[in-house]
Amino acid sequence: DAKKEAEDGMSLNLAQEKKKNDDYQKQILELNRKLQQGSQQTQGEVFELEFEKMLKMEFPNDQISEVAKGTKGGDIIQEVWDRNGNFCGKILWELKNTKNWSEQWIDKLKTDQRNITADYAVLISEVVPNDVESAKFYKNIWVTKQNFVIALACSLRLNLIQVTMAKRATNGKKEKMDILYNYLSSTEFK
Repeated sequence: DAKKEAEDGMSLNLAQEKKKNDDYQKQILELNRKLQQGSQQTQGEVFELEFEKMLKMEFPNDQISEVAKGTKGGDIIQEVWDRNGNFCGKILWELKNTKNWSEQWIDKLKTDQRNITADYAVLISEVVPNDVESAKFYKNIWVTKQNFVIALACSLRLNLIQVTMAKRATNGKKEKMDILYNYLSSTEFK
């Protein structure tokens, strides 16, 4: 009886130890997952800060501002100003550092673009749709990989400046035409 009682006690202790061991394994896996997730968030934040610094160095006339954490919107807003100090437009930048592509990002970024009235919205991610090699206008927003982002920023910025210059050139066009017509049809010109 004593032997059987000791074996039962031993079995119970072994079962308890196995249960503790399993619980510890689960905790270790959970902590590793959280650590890796935190590491990815840190990597994303580091890239965001680096990208913001690159934009400021590349385009000193522009106003580059970070969207506050927890605020709806993209990650960075670039207000484009030409060298004469004229406002030309806005570019909204959204940076993703994940392992999987999500189509939901597109709709969210379009909504954010409308809310701040940005001229362009750009999603930067290493994981992009299959038909995007470096950068592409995809479902009415720009999608690009990290290594191509400055080239795309230069192109979009130049386009905004050129459109603004063209609009400014047409300002007062009708008045100028009226003055010219009146002069050409006047007695003085005859």
